[in-house]
Amino acid sequence: MQAENNEAEMTLNDIISKLSEYGVENPREEAFLILEETQGVSRAQIMLDTQKTYTGSRIFEILEKRKERVPLQYILGKWEFMGKEFFVSPNCLIPRPDTEILVEKALTFLKKGDHVADLCTGSGCIGISLSLYKPGIDLTLVDISSGALEMAKRNASAHGIDARFILGDIRTSLSNEKFDLIISNPPYIKTHDIQNLSPEVKKEPILALDGGDDGLDLVRFLVSDCPRHLNDGGKMIVEFGYDQENEICALLSSATGFSSYQILYDYGKNPRAFIIYK
Repeated sequence: MQAENNEAEMTLNDIISKLSEYGVENPREEAFLILEETQGVSRAQIMLDTQKTYTGSRIFEILEKRKERVPLQYILGKWEFMGKEFFVSPNCLIPRPDTEILVEKALTFLKKGDHVADLCTGSGCIGISLSLYKPGIDLTLVDISSGALEMAKRNASAHGIDARFILGDIRTSLSNEKFDLIISNPPYIKTHDIQNLSPEVKKEPILALDGGDDGLDLVRFLVSDCPRHLNDGGKMIVEFGYDQENEICALLSSATGFSSYQILYDYGKNPRAFIIYK
């Protein structure tokens, strides 16, 4: 492929080959997504003739950005979460399937009229998904990043969701409010581990990644302070790293302000989140 020849023809396998050359983790999956997006064809149509050639400058623009390891999600400007499409940008964390376990668990007990706070909301995908699948909840979205909060507002508007938006540090933004559910995917990567992340993840906002020396700066705050923001019978669900279960259990075992806790596991059987019961 020549970058300057934007009308050269490429097959599915040509695109897979280029993505593999660039070090992309799932080149075949991304090749399908690129063709679906740029050609307006379905995966089934692509599979019917894998030797079919495709043209168009958009393919080459995407490949050039993937060569620089810009995440495909940011290039496309959107990504799927809980079966819904959300706008994304470098101002917010990219939604990931593993995070869906938080939403799925919350939906088992949420009811109409419940007050819900999505802290470190980013794109808003967690809180907005809860509102989409459990209409009638009272939703508050909080983030310290103005760019992330603007993306959350855009997604809420796109999905017709009413929410309150708070720009600020979650450690000072809740005042004396109380909620039936607090849910959060906070930054939980250890500062010194960030240098070892993939090139794509390194292009995500550092505010959404860096959890301090042990990765638990905000998690520790959530455990120690946020139970007081729960109504009686309320719950808090917080995501953490797959390798942090021992530290999380030690933290929860020594904390106060709630009656019990539970560790949630994702579909890969990795510890993914904890839920606090008040």
